[in-house]
Amino acid sequence: MNLLTVVALAMVLLIVAAPFQKRVPLWLVMMLVPIAAALVLGYPVADISASLTKTMNSTMVSAGYLMFFALIYFTMLTETGMFETIVNAVLKPFGGRMNVIILLVLTTALSLLCAVTAQISITYLILFPLLLPLYKRFGLNREYAFILCQTALAVMMWLPWSPAIVNVSVVLGCDAMELSAAASRVAVCMAPGIVFQWVYMAWRHKKENGTWGLTPAAAGEQAGEQKENPLARPKLFWINFLVFLVLMAGLIGFSLPPYLVFIAGCAYMIIFVYPNDFGPMVAKAGKTYVNLFTFMMAMSIYLAVFTDTGMNNAIGELLTSLFPGFLTRYMHIILLAVCVVCVRYVPNRVFTLLYPVLVAIGAQFGFSGMAMIAPFIINLTLATGSTPLNPPNFLACSLLEVDSTHYFSTAVKIQSITNLIAIAAAIVMGVMPL
Repeated sequence: MNLLTVVALAMVLLIVAAPFQKRVPLWLVMMLVPIAAALVLGYPVADISASLTKTMNSTMVSAGYLMFFALIYFTMLTETGMFETIVNAVLKPFGGRMNVIILLVLTTALSLLCAVTAQISITYLILFPLLLPLYKRFGLNREYAFILCQTALAVMMWLPWSPAIVNVSVVLGCDAMELSAAASRVAVCMAPGIVFQWVYMAWRHKKENGTWGLTPAAAGEQAGEQKENPLARPKLFWINFLVFLVLMAGLIGFSLPPYLVFIAGCAYMIIFVYPNDFGPMVAKAGKTYVNLFTFMMAMSIYLAVFTDTGMNNAIGELLTSLFPGFLTRYMHIILLAVCVVCVRYVPNRVFTLLYPVLVAIGAQFGFSGMAMIAPFIINLTLATGSTPLNPPNFLACSLLEVDSTHYFSTAVKIQSITNLIAIAAAIVMGVMPL
C-alpha cells in the first residue's frame, strides 16, 4: 500500500470519527484534515490554495449563490401564508381522514411528479416549500420528506435526459436510450424499498406521537388557536402564486440560471410585498445561510484534496484489490450493497471510476455492461441523499428547516436498508446479473 492510499484512508477515517467528538466542529475537521493530508503528500501551499479556491468557486456557482437567494425568497414567501393556503386546500377534500400515512404516500407521489425534470435542486425547490407546512401541521419528522423525495429522484434517474444517464453513457461510450431502458427496469425494483419507508416512518411517528392523525397541538391550531401572523399577506395570494409559477417556469422550461431567477424573486418580495419589513427576514435567512456556508466550504476543501491529489483513484484501486478471486463475480453486488455508507464519506465519483472495471469483469462472466452499471445509476442517486459531499443536500435541509448533521445520520440508516431491499428485489426479478 503506497503513501497516497495510506493518507487517503487516514483522512477518511478521521472524518468518519469526527462526529463522535464534541470539541472541534465537523466542518472545521473537514477543512483542516484534508489540508494537512495534502501537505503530508508534499504538495506546495500555493498549489493547495489554487485547488481549494477552484473547487470552492465551483461549489458557489453550482449551489452557493442559488441557495443564498432562494433562502431569502422562500423565507419571505412562507411568511405571506401562501403555502399554508395551499395546504388548507389540499387537506380540505380529505376532511378528518387525512393522516400521516396518506401524507407519506402523497409525498412520494408529488416527488415522482416533480422529479420528471430529473433536476435535483429544482425538485427540492418546487416540492419542499409546499410540504413543509403539511409536515409541521401533522408533527411529522421533516427528514422523512427529504428521504422519500430522494428515493423518488433515484427512481426517476432512468429518464434519458437525467444527468446520471447522460454522464454514464459518455463514460461507457454507449447509447443513452439503451442505458435508459436498462435503468428503467432497475428503477421498478425500488418500489419495495419505498413501501418499507412508508411503513417504517408511519410506525416511528405512531410510536413517538401516539397517533397517525393531528397531534393535540396541531389540532388546536387547526381549530383556530394559532396566533395571527402580522406578516401574512392573504390578499396577495394569487399574485404571489403567479410569480412563484413564473419563477418555476423559468427554471424548468427556459433553463434560466437559478440564482438569477431567485434574485428576481427576492426583488419582487422586497419591493412589492415587504417594502418596510424585509430586514428581519433577510437577517433570518442570512443566519441560516452562514451555518450552511461553512459546511459547503468544508465539503469543497475535502473534495478538492480527495480529487486533485488522486486519492479517488487510490481508493478505487484499493477497493478492487480487496476482492478475493472467488468474489470477483459478485463485485458489482457487493459494491452496490455498501454504496450508501461509502458515499457518506467518499465522493460518488469513486464508483464512477470503477465502471470500466466492472464492465470488464462482467464480460468475463457473460454479463452485459449496461446490466452491470444500470443499478448504480439508480442506487447511487439514492446514496447521494445522505452525504454532506453533495451541495444540494444543504439546500434541501434549509428548505425543510432541519439540522443537516442530524439528517445525514438518520438518512444513511434508512437509505442503507432501502438500498439492500432494492438489490434483493433486482436479484429476484432477474434484473441484477448474478
